[in-house]
Amino acid sequence: MKSGLILDVFLLPVFLMCSFSAAFAAETLCTDGELLIFTCRTPKKTASVCASPQFGPDTGYLQYRFGEPGKIELTLPSVKAPPAKSAQSGTWFFSGGGGAYLRFTGEDSTDYFVYTAIGKWGKNGTTTDVAGISVQKDGKAFLNIKCRKPLVEGELGPDFFDKAGLPVVEKAFDLPD
Repeated sequence: MKSGLILDVFLLPVFLMCSFSAAFAAETLCTDGELLIFTCRTPKKTASVCASPQFGPDTGYLQYRFGEPGKIELTLPSVKAPPAKSAQSGTWFFSGGGGAYLRFTGEDSTDYFVYTAIGKWGKNGTTTDVAGISVQKDGKAFLNIKCRKPLVEGELGPDFFDKAGLPVVEKAFDLPD
């Protein structure tokens, strides 16, 4: 009886860790072997930015994907292209924080921004993190979706932008309210 209890106490945390990892693995549209740059769980769908394991400004690929695992509805660019030809990047600097974003442009000139930021805009000035997707046409947002928490960490940020050789967004993107 005592050895069974010890075994149960040992196996329960292992089971919970595996379940937690599996739940997060299912919440990205990146495949095994791809780098997770960004992922955002919305109430019904997922948006992910995925990169090839080996990439540079002119090698590998970077893609934005939206949909559900096994049923991707939108991929930008539609064919795998080197990062410098796939997206533009930008960063923000805030008091007590900052943020980063990527811009992907669809064939119809619709812009899809993915972003993550942290700053002191929480209740009573507490530090709060946000992430989301903003869809814009002609520079005007017509859809802003905030990611569900807990946010999943990815590689989105200046270090990735530099390594990928991403061009800077010409017109700055404003963090949605």
